[in-house]
Amino acid sequence: MNHNDPSHTTSLAEIFLYYLILLIIAYGLAALIVVSQVRIGPVDDALQKANWPAEALMAETFGNENSVFNHVIRATDRPKSVYKLAFEVMTDLRFDDIRSLFGSELPGFTIYNTKIFVAGKGLNYTNLPQDSPPPPEITLEKPKQTKPEKAPSGPITDNNKLKKTVLLYHTHYWESYKPFNNGQATGLNPDHGVIHDGFVVGNVLASHGIGYINTGIQNWGYNVAYQGSRILVQNLLKQNPTLTYLIDIHRDSSGRSITTMDLNNTSYARISFIIGEDNPDYSANLYMAKQIKNVMDKQYPGLVRGIVGKTKFDGNGVYNQDLSKNALLIEIGGIDNTQAEVDRASKAFGEALATYIKQSNP
Repeated sequence: MNHNDPSHTTSLAEIFLYYLILLIIAYGLAALIVVSQVRIGPVDDALQKANWPAEALMAETFGNENSVFNHVIRATDRPKSVYKLAFEVMTDLRFDDIRSLFGSELPGFTIYNTKIFVAGKGLNYTNLPQDSPPPPEITLEKPKQTKPEKAPSGPITDNNKLKKTVLLYHTHYWESYKPFNNGQATGLNPDHGVIHDGFVVGNVLASHGIGYINTGIQNWGYNVAYQGSRILVQNLLKQNPTLTYLIDIHRDSSGRSITTMDLNNTSYARISFIIGEDNPDYSANLYMAKQIKNVMDKQYPGLVRGIVGKTKFDGNGVYNQDLSKNALLIEIGGIDNTQAEVDRASKAFGEALATYIKQSNP
């Protein structure tokens, strides 16, 4: 055999190339199978946050089959291309939001990580709902438990006999209102703060035959508040498997001009909804917030300031909303609202929540 035969050398090269191609195809198919089974978190998150008009999505879908559909919407309304989406996923920079360029570079600019999902009357990035820690003079580690003399306005229905489906709890249980708390925005008297709001909302729910649990003073401080409330909620869910709706009641730290409105010559404390965007399934919570806002808008137009989303860069980011698709954080009024204004807002929210629950469970 002549090993120097050119034809023999060519044959070996062809065999090697043949097996190399087969090897590449085999590994490529294996990689595709693995990737197809893996949920790509950043891409999924980008798709969740994409705010594309329904008509644009429809046109884009049909446009892949019939090019005529591509002419029914303006170019500015078209969904982002897959290349732009991939760039945003890799860099966390968004073409349509200049905040993404400066948000992590400028001091104090992180507040603009908040996203306004639905803007009510007057809501913009200069007057977003604000959070504030309690003053140091309040000892939160060992609070003195007080008990309300009775639930505000008196129970209309005996809540004890109703199936408990709504949990009203208070991560920042110390949040109060200056006009009915001796001029202090924080305190440990449940009659003068957000725990009181829970009883007002609960009474409305009970009047509609909906049972609730309203939690009271707890023993955690500001820095570990959400860890504490998470444990509380998880324990209550285990003890009461029928609990489906989780409502964390807060109050805004903004001033009266922002958190108050007049409706039919009556003043109300305004309400905001907060959605945790770091919850991967936040879209279900956002849907609930939008539906409740729609109900409230019919009877109390303008009462809801808006629905905003917060990430870990501007808050907790999850707010226990991963524990239920029916979980919300609401801000009822602000530090300067009166008890009458807060009670009116709480009742309005209670009515809307009861309506939503009945519509969801006909």
